[in-house]
Amino acid sequence: MTMSDIPFGPQPRRQGPSVFRRLWNALLAEGRLPLGDGFERLFHWAIRIPLALLLLDYGMQKFPDAIVAPDGYGVPPLLFTLAAFAEVGAAVALVLGGFFETWRPESRRLRLLGDVATRAGGFAAACAVGGVIAFFYADSITLADAYAIKMGLALYLMVRGNR
Repeated sequence: MTMSDIPFGPQPRRQGPSVFRRLWNALLAEGRLPLGDGFERLFHWAIRIPLALLLLDYGMQKFPDAIVAPDGYGVPPLLFTLAAFAEVGAAVALVLGGFFETWRPESRRLRLLGDVATRAGGFAAACAVGGVIAFFYADSITLADAYAIKMGLALYLMVRGNR
């Protein structure tokens, strides 16, 4: 190989499609962007963890009052205690269902157990949050309120379940 065989100056452009062209082709072919496919098993935690922590926090705050003075809130004692159990139970069910969503076992029964746990957790959370909205915030709820956001997330997980 001599010096005259080594190309100097501008090199010809590669003939393959650009990154943008590949993304566009994938979007047209699949109807979605192929981004984050390797981590999609973990994305559901972005909804589950904050909702479960909020529900657990609000539910655990109700337990001392459920024993001492539930009438102070203007809610029947039984309903107040059920709301506390529903919030804590929903948090546990959402996390349990999330483990099955991430793990995705081969057994259909275990996958069904995870799906039922997610849907039951979403239902319990929607009932508890709906009760709080109905009793305390029915006339002043806005879409930016934390209870409206919790309600939306709970309904989403109740309807969606696990994949």
